[in-house]
Amino acid sequence: MTLACTGWLLLPCLIFAVGFFAWPWALAVLALGGAGFALLPRGPWPLGARGTLACLAGGLAWAFGSSGTHHLLYAVVDWQIRDAVLLDLATGPWPVGYSVGEAGWLLRAPLGYYMPAALVGRLAGPAAAEAALYLWTGLGLALVLALLRALGRAVAPGRWPVLPVLVFLGFGGLDLLPNIWLDVTEGAGLASYWARGGEWWARLFQYSGHATLLLWVPNHALPGWIPALLLLRHARRPAFLGSVALPLAAAAWWAPLSALGAGLLAAAAVLAGGWRMVGAAARGGANWLGLALAVPEGLFLSAGAGTIPHGPLFAEHGLAALPRLLLFLLVEFGAVAAAALLLVRSRLLLASLGLLALLPLYVFGPGNEMTMRTGIAPLAVLAVAAGFGLQQATPGWRRRLLAGLLLVAGLGQAMEASLLTLKPWAASRDCALPEAAAQSVFDATDWSHYVVPWPDADLQALLADPVLRPVDPDRLARCWPDQAGTVPGSATSGAASSAGP
Repeated sequence: MTLACTGWLLLPCLIFAVGFFAWPWALAVLALGGAGFALLPRGPWPLGARGTLACLAGGLAWAFGSSGTHHLLYAVVDWQIRDAVLLDLATGPWPVGYSVGEAGWLLRAPLGYYMPAALVGRLAGPAAAEAALYLWTGLGLALVLALLRALGRAVAPGRWPVLPVLVFLGFGGLDLLPNIWLDVTEGAGLASYWARGGEWWARLFQYSGHATLLLWVPNHALPGWIPALLLLRHARRPAFLGSVALPLAAAAWWAPLSALGAGLLAAAAVLAGGWRMVGAAARGGANWLGLALAVPEGLFLSAGAGTIPHGPLFAEHGLAALPRLLLFLLVEFGAVAAAALLLVRSRLLLASLGLLALLPLYVFGPGNEMTMRTGIAPLAVLAVAAGFGLQQATPGWRRRLLAGLLLVAGLGQAMEASLLTLKPWAASRDCALPEAAAQSVFDATDWSHYVVPWPDADLQALLADPVLRPVDPDRLARCWPDQAGTVPGSATSGAASSAGP
C-alpha cells in the first residue's frame, strides 16, 4: 500500500519536472524519484479483490459528491481559479507563462494535483482533462478508504470500519455552535447557515472540516491525509520511517504546507521511537533521495514568495486575539480531543494535538494557511482516533460524550455540504488564470499569489524557456457569460485558497 500511495503522489511530480524543468533538472528529478521508489519497502496489497473494488467505487462516489471537478453538481467559487489553471496546463505550452501588457508572468504554484489530468488534456482536450481530474481525485480518495480499511483490520480484524469511515467523512470542529450563536445574535436567522458555509467564524484562523476541504481544496486535503494515514499504519516500522521522506517530498509538490504538517508528525514518530527509529530514518536511502527530490521544487516555489505576509499571531493582532484563540482551540478540536483521550491513547495523537494547539500562534499567508493547511494531517489523525475509539469503546458516558460531539461536528459538515444544493455552473473553456482572477466572484482575486514575474534570475537555470501567452484581464464577461462574471450563491466563508490554486 505504501508503494501505491507513494506512486500516486509521485507521478504528478515527475510529469511536472519533464514539462517544466530544463533537461538536466528534469533528468535529476526522474532519477531521484525512480531510485527512491525502487528503495521503498515492499509488501503484499492488504485488501482482497472485493475490498479493493469497494474502496475504488467508494472513492469515485466520494469524489463525485464532494469535489468540483466535473461541474455536474455545484462547484464552490475556488473552482473558477482552479478550472483556469487546469485549462492553461491542458492547452498552453509548458512552462505556462502569461504576457499582460508589457509584463511577463510565470505560473508558479504547487501544481502536482493537476499534472496527470493536464497531460490527458494535452492529448484529448479540456473536457478530457476535467474527466481525468475527477478520476484522479476519486483514485486518491479510494486510497484514503483503503488505508482506513487496512487500519480497521489491525484494530478489529474481520470488520469493515464503517463507523470510523463515517466519522472521517464528516469530521470537523463544532462550528455549528458558534455559527448558530452568531446568526441568532446578529439577526440573520437559523436558515442563513444553509448553502452559505461557516468555517470562518473565528476570522483569524480556520481548521477546515473534511467536507469543507474536499469542496474547496482537494489538492491540499489529499496530500495531507494520505501521508498521515500511512504514518498511522506504519509509524512503528523502521523500514517505513527509513523511507517516509519520499512520500512527504512528493506531497510537497502538491501542497507544501499540507506536507509540512505530515512531516512534523513523521519527525515526532521518529523521535518517539528512540535511537532505533532515529537510526533507521538516518540510514534510509529513500529518505535522502526524498530530501534531494524536494530541492528543485523548493527552488521553484520559493521564487517571489518573500512577499507573503507572515508573523507571530500576537505581533500581528495583539493580545486581544487571545480570547478568540482559546475559543477557537476549544471549538475546533479541543472538546473532541478531550473526549477521544478518554478512550484512546497514542503518542502520534498527542503529537497531533500539540501541533494543532501551536499552529495558530503563527500567521502565514493572507488566509492564514499555516492553520488551514498545516493542520490537515494532525486533524486526520484525530479523526481516525475518534472514529476507532468510538467503534471500540464499551457503552458508557465516555462513548456517549464522544458520539454527541462527533454528531454536532457531522451536522456542521452537512451544513457545509449544503452548498451542493446550489445550481451547477459550467467551467470556462476560454479563460486564462489572470482573466479568471480578475473576474472571479471574489471581485478581482490577487493572482500574484499564483505567479512570479518573468524573466526571473533565480528560475531561468531551473526551467525550460516558457512561451508567454498574451492575456487581457480587463476583458469582462468572457469567463462565465451566463453569470455575467459571477456564480450564483457563492460563499465566502469556506476554505478558499489564497496561497496556490
